[in-house]
Amino acid sequence: MSHHAYKVKQTYIGQLKRGTDLLTGISDYIIKNKISIGEVRGLGAVSRAVIMYFNQQTEEYESITFDEQLEILSLYGNISMKEYDPFPHLHITLGNRKGQAFGGHLAEGTIVYVAEIIIHEFDGSKLVRERDEKTGLYLWDYRRELIV
Repeated sequence: MSHHAYKVKQTYIGQLKRGTDLLTGISDYIIKNKISIGEVRGLGAVSRAVIMYFNQQTEEYESITFDEQLEILSLYGNISMKEYDPFPHLHITLGNRKGQAFGGHLAEGTIVYVAEIIIHEFDGSKLVRERDEKTGLYLWDYRRELIV
């Protein structure tokens, strides 16, 4: 396995305001603070959620909307560069009042009730997302393969 080593440069801890779009709020924050590489974690609750599922056959994202109160059981992802801007690639697991869990790619339209967010900014070379012709996804530069 080849790898690229990074150290944590800065850690940001905070909350997003109620009513904020979760993805847009995180995206705006990393752009404002010029965080081009790192990881994001979070917990909390949302009053509405939109997640995306990537269909491998059609190579397109399918949207799933929840118009209900849900707990954020886990929010996790990374920050890299996409088309010259810092880009958060985030996955979320949500739970409903019956204890059922749902998950996928976080999408715009997920509205914060409360969200505690931790961002670890890394010190090191930027990771750049480029379109992968084999999958149709924007992935880290294929020349930086981490697992052999």
